[in-house]
Amino acid sequence: MSQAHDTKSTSVQTERKLVKREVDILFDGTFEGFLCVVYALYYEGIVPLSIQAIDEYQPSITQEEQFIITDNDRAHKVEKAIVKKISHDIARRVAYAFLADTTDRYVNILNYIILGFKVGHMVDSHMQHDFVLRVHKFAREVGREAHKLTGFCRFAETAQGIYYCAITPVHHVLSILAEHFSDRMIDQSWIIHDKRHNKAVVYNGYDYTFVEVSPDSEPPVLAGNEEFIQNLWVTYFNTLAIEARKNPKLHRQMLPIRYRGNMVEFSKHI
Repeated sequence: MSQAHDTKSTSVQTERKLVKREVDILFDGTFEGFLCVVYALYYEGIVPLSIQAIDEYQPSITQEEQFIITDNDRAHKVEKAIVKKISHDIARRVAYAFLADTTDRYVNILNYIILGFKVGHMVDSHMQHDFVLRVHKFAREVGREAHKLTGFCRFAETAQGIYYCAITPVHHVLSILAEHFSDRMIDQSWIIHDKRHNKAVVYNGYDYTFVEVSPDSEPPVLAGNEEFIQNLWVTYFNTLAIEARKNPKLHRQMLPIRYRGNMVEFSKHI
């Protein structure tokens, strides 16, 4: 099996004895849609020359294109197969790697799944394949960023009584944060706004949903006492700081600068 580096130039090989068609694959960009691409590979003889989400698509004048329709039943079938034939941990790694904000994640994850169906849970012992290493890297970076943001998220109460938090993550971690905070802020309505990817997750106290957000949208109006509460928090933060123990290098490692613009203790001065 050839190693995959570029979604434009690398075709994915399978061992299925089907009438194969080499095409540029388009899908809706969801994880369920991607699992349907895996289904099409095995059951429809499709060999992807490239795999692209429809909103990222770069047309080719030389290759046939095919859009894979998302079918939840097919997606569920593939997900169950990954858990059963490879492992639950691999299924989780695949899901995390899919959230990485990198253009080559799709073909690398697909090759990883194909190898996993061939060798089972031993797939992670095949580190000689670049796509195995890259899937591990993607999943690790996504998991690390999501974990950090569970501590770095700063919610502010809006005039409507909804708690609002803005973030600018590198990767698409909203789904992980949604699961985390829906378990911990279960009786409150809240919104986490990913300003970098122009998306948000909205929780109404029972369930959450994901929405697109215009980059020109105005920030919400805060509750009347929110300014006072934020000032108290900044005062508390500054009071705890001990000048002799400041270590800017370590501070940047533990709390990257890219997160600070959304944290009241760094963005607000009193």
